[in-house]
Amino acid sequence: MAHVDLQTGEDVTVWRILEDGALPDEAGEWLVPLGRLKDEAGSLLEEKGVRIGALIETDTPHSDLAGIGNYASFAAIRFPGFGDGRGFSLAVRLRKDYGFNGDIRAIGHVIPDQAQFLLRAGFNTSEVPEERREAFVRAVNRYKHVYQSDTQGGISVLRQRHDQAGARRVS
Repeated sequence: MAHVDLQTGEDVTVWRILEDGALPDEAGEWLVPLGRLKDEAGSLLEEKGVRIGALIETDTPHSDLAGIGNYASFAAIRFPGFGDGRGFSLAVRLRKDYGFNGDIRAIGHVIPDQAQFLLRAGFNTSEVPEERREAFVRAVNRYKHVYQSDTQGGISVLRQRHDQAGARRVS
């Protein structure tokens, strides 16, 4: 698997998943399941040279994401299958409702056609099969115009039309 920045296509840090009951055996960046992270944040954060992130499953209630920025500096949302879009909503909630500024990575089952939507929902990076890396990067720039607001500040086509109509009335 490749781990890529969705905008640049560059390689990003590979985060390791901390297994149940295990402690980080070396410095680095570790993903910890959200429930465990909430329970053990203090002890995990005391490990020297360890940076902790939250591993979030798509069945996580939005309310469980409150305060995540207090104990996680990055997050990964795991998509179990193509038809499960709840991960997009979780990323939006992290960005908009909880002001999470850390890296959010999509892991699991994501496809190049979702790349632009991942970025617009607030994901920065994605775990992708190596053979699909270039397809992901190209897909991010596939469409210039958007029909809905997003976490990136894109102006919707509807808003652009209203602004143009208003400008014509004024002049």
